[in-house]
Formats: sequence, C-alpha cells, structure tokens
Amino acid sequence: MPGTNLIVPVVLWGKHAPTHCVSSVYLSRDQKTLVTGCYDGQICIWQVDPESLKMTPRCLLVGHTAPVTCLSRASIIQDNNFIVSSSEAGEMCTWDLVDGKCRESVKLSQIHTNIQAYHMCNSEDLRLFCNGYYAEILIMDPFSLEILFSLSSKMNPDWISALHVLRPSSRKDDVVLAISITGTVKVWSLLGHENKQSEPIYENESKQIRCLNALSLNCCAYNQRTVLIVCAKYCQIYDAGDFSVLCSIQAPSGERWMSGDFLAPDRVLVCSTEGKGYLYKLPANSVPDHKGFHGPTVDHDSPVLFGILGHPDNKVWLAKKVM
Repeated sequence: MPGTNLIVPVVLWGKHAPTHCVSSVYLSRDQKTLVTGCYDGQICIWQVDPESLKMTPRCLLVGHTAPVTCLSRASIIQDNNFIVSSSEAGEMCTWDLVDGKCRESVKLSQIHTNIQAYHMCNSEDLRLFCNGYYAEILIMDPFSLEILFSLSSKMNPDWISALHVLRPSSRKDDVVLAISITGTVKVWSLLGHENKQSEPIYENESKQIRCLNALSLNCCAYNQRTVLIVCAKYCQIYDAGDFSVLCSIQAPSGERWMSGDFLAPDRVLVCSTEGKGYLYKLPANSVPDHKGFHGPTVDHDSPVLFGILGHPDNKVWLAKKVM
C-alpha cells in the first residue's frame, strides 16, 4: 500500500478513567456545552442536556503541562465554537470545540488568573482582558493570541486580582474597572484605537479601599452604579461614584466566598467553597433607584438572606475543587 500521512491518535485506559479534579469551568451561552479544565492540564468537553442537566464527556483536550487556570469564549458569534485556555505555566491555547483541535498556542512569561472576553468599540470581534501574577492588564487577540496592548499603573502598581470591563450607557468609550491585591481600585478609559505603538496607558483614577486579595469584581449591569467585590471572608457593595462601602456580607461559618454577581439592582447571588449559592436582598442604601441610596446605615439596614441554593444530596460541588 502507498504511504500516507494520516495519523489517528487513540487514547485508551483501563477500568478507571483519568482523574479530573476541576480547576476552571466554562459554560456556553446555549448551555449545551460545558468545558472543564483540571489540575493535570487536560480539558474535557461535556455535552449537556439543558432539561435533565445530564452531562456526557465528548472530548479530552491535551495541550497544557500545568493546571488550567482560565477558560473563555473566543468569538462574539454565537455559532463560533472556539474557546481560549490558559495554564499556570503561561501556556495559552485556542481550541475548536467541534473537532477538538488546537488552532493556536503560545507561551507567555505572564500567568493569567482571570480572562474576560469583551467586545470593544471599533473592534470586529472579542478581545481578551487578562490579569494575573503581573502588574498590568493584557489585552489579547483570541485567535492569534497576540498581545495587542496593555494597561499600566502609575499609582501603587501591583498584581491585579480582579477586573470588569463595561461600556457606560451615556458614553461611547469602554471602561476597565480593576482592583489590585493590595486594595487599590483603578479605572481606565479606552477609546478603541489603542495599540502596541501607543504611549503607556495609565489609569485615569485610583483609590485605596480596605479590600485585600479580591476574588471577583462585578459592576451591576442594571444601573452601572453599584459594584460587588468578593473576598474570601466577606463581600461588599460599593458606590461606583466614590467607591464608598454601602453594605457588607460576612461568609457563613466554616465557608469562604468564591464569587458573586447581581441578579437585579437589589439582589445578589454569592457562591461559597461548599458549593452553595446564597441569595441576598440588598438594603435601601445600596439600591440606586431607592430614595435612601447612599444614606446613613442603621442597625436594621443590612442585606437579608432570602434563599440558599444547594445540591439535594448535600454533596460538595466542583466549586470546592476549584480552590
């Protein structure tokens, strides 16, 4: 028979499948595809039934040599089945979720702990806003994995622990809101023409707050006036105007907070390391549309817990393994 260049890789294992201790998770917008990265460096693609929530492993992606820290979508197009992954070794890969092929890979000296995909003004597709064990915020192309430009700090430069990118309703520019591990909040304004040849892009504003090692930062999408910052032992609602604390929520005894977000202008969901979700109604002084917004805090004016989400069999979710 004539020679052929066709190579068909085959992976076999015995009675027990490989370990897959989850370190990062990505769920597609249609909620039919779940992607999990693990501490061994592999990535698993799961087919999800939205009705029964049954998950079937479909593909195992091998390309990282260290724990997978970040997973993010790569395109604004709904049917564009590409994701980007990053590892603790600085490796980044762009994957095709249909056939499991790695379309692009690069190794950086910077190690990412968070990636937010965002559609900038004057840009045809998404850009990746990356932060991690370095003092800048890197903006990257998801398909070439090229660093397009970076955001630097003039005041108290330090590792960025969390960020959020948004476009204010009354403006045409994009705003990057971030917080360093030492609690310095920073704001950058982007006009859409930034590139590598630009002058260093420094923050427009900065303020020191009492918040160390933040895990997540989210601006309320309903009013763009309040900000939720989550730390391990507590989470706080801030006024985006002057970054004063409006209210605070302590983590339950024996648990640590992991992340959170707004469900409505007056309601937040905060997730813990025990795989539980806690639903809180915010007090009047933390709701911009209320006449008592930013008013003095009184003893009875505090967040009210009105629901707890948990697994029926009370087993710990994968969230604990992420930590």
